[in-house]
Amino acid sequence: MYIYLDREKAKEGITLVYGVFEERKEDYKEFYEQKALEYEGNNLPHFITYILEEDSIREATEEEKLERGQRQLAPNEILKNGKIISYDITTQKIVNNEIIDKTREDYIVEGIITLESEKEKARMEREKQLRALDLYDKAVLRGDIKETEEMKKERDKFRKAWLEIPNNYDDINIPIEELYPMPIESIVYFL
Repeated sequence: MYIYLDREKAKEGITLVYGVFEERKEDYKEFYEQKALEYEGNNLPHFITYILEEDSIREATEEEKLERGQRQLAPNEILKNGKIISYDITTQKIVNNEIIDKTREDYIVEGIITLESEKEKARMEREKQLRALDLYDKAVLRGDIKETEEMKKERDKFRKAWLEIPNNYDDINIPIEELYPMPIESIVYFL
């Protein structure tokens, strides 16, 4: 296919078609009074950019479309140094035209981290830790592990700490993980 376009409109990024032919039109310049340029191909790009040196066109880049108002930035895109850059709006934000990771405070402000979500996270971790503790207790009962009085006190303290965490957590600015009790080596084995 040979497509003949208005050169001046092509310079503006507009595809104004004069004619389409199956075979090349040898006299197209005279036929269109030096106002046309030739494009060979079956698919004419919707958005074009004129190339002066070659007196031809190519498909416009996303940045060129943006510059000409033919495209808008998506909520997760910014224009930086002439390039469109995408970022993850759930974990990143723009500060001074730079993409940076969101902070805990950002998640709190956006309502992604709430007091209840932190407590729920602790409850799930507590369930995992208490399952390991139950396995440890069974191993002690079977006699697989010889538990000393000191180990028993440490185990009871660990259990009590895990039981109280979600109930005692009230400052969302402190990551709940900081309140988790130190793991006990003999129980970690059962995780």
